[in-house]
Amino acid sequence: MYFEGIITIDPSEITKIERIKPTKAFKRMLYHMTLGGVTDKQEQETFTAVSILQQLNKALIQKGITNIIRLSHDDIDFYLDEKGAKDDLKEAFDLYDLNAGTAMSSHFNTLLLVLEHEDDSFKYLLEVEICRSHSVGEHPIEIKLTGLLKEFSAVKGDVDNKLDNVFSSQESYDEYKREKLHDFTAFIDDFVLCIKKSIRVDDVHSEVKTKIIVPKRKPENERDLVRNREEGYHGLHYGYHGFDSYLYYSMIWSSVGHDHSVIHNDTYYESETGGDLGYLQEADSSSEYFDDTTDFDNRQDIFGEPDTVSSDTSSSDGGWFDFGSSDSSDSSFGSSCSSCSSCSSCGGD
Repeated sequence: MYFEGIITIDPSEITKIERIKPTKAFKRMLYHMTLGGVTDKQEQETFTAVSILQQLNKALIQKGITNIIRLSHDDIDFYLDEKGAKDDLKEAFDLYDLNAGTAMSSHFNTLLLVLEHEDDSFKYLLEVEICRSHSVGEHPIEIKLTGLLKEFSAVKGDVDNKLDNVFSSQESYDEYKREKLHDFTAFIDDFVLCIKKSIRVDDVHSEVKTKIIVPKRKPENERDLVRNREEGYHGLHYGYHGFDSYLYYSMIWSSVGHDHSVIHNDTYYESETGGDLGYLQEADSSSEYFDDTTDFDNRQDIFGEPDTVSSDTSSSDGGWFDFGSSDSSDSSFGSSCSSCSSCSSCGGD
């Protein structure tokens, strides 16, 4: 189990609406038949890369977040920390400012920042995606925060027994989740305040999810984790330096829970490479869905083929958990594309 927060930001910048060729086949046909009379629209942000990074930098420093892992401009890595350098945020921004130049700063599609942070309870991974062009009404900045529970770090050992204590009763499990969810939500709320103090914004939205990973097989140790190096993927399962020992417990959470019988409430499930498997308001931890002793081929008969994560896909129809429509209030669940995508799979509306 871990927690995921999504913050979307609409800065108070000048925005212009552009008419673009539609991506859906029928609309494309009408576009050509009407000589361009039928078009989709998208918002084009006018801020430069450097200006928005400077504003974000203020918010990050206010929150004490100074360790950056990655800084990419249109999939070009200007900075990638593979050794675990500390307090390198200024170094990365200076390097970008030096090498990007005025032209690149003024003309870009997507900026990506991946950062790390920790407090007493959590090891955080932050993914900041800034999209110059996006659908009308959507926010150009999205920050995804992942909170891994530090007390179950593999470095400290005895992970299975510690998890057994959490699963010892329904009351114990619910109380533990409630306490940690409260702490994570407090971090999100405080970070949103830092953003509002540092960036002139028209609107900020935030939401928090509880997530459980259901791997194909239980890993033996933190060195046995599966990497996801698919083009366009930059999340928790990428294999960033220093995260394996914290991620390991989350990979065995469902397996340890299967030996007990508690109810997972209001939870999203994902594969070992970050693919969405589904959402359930309630699921029994002793269910066959979480039985890692079952041969995977037989589990496939139950779940269907697991999904994969690509540059424009974060979910698929009918993964292991074919739950149908979600009852969650999260209106974004099930979306196959990020806010800055306009791929043909979702029609680019």
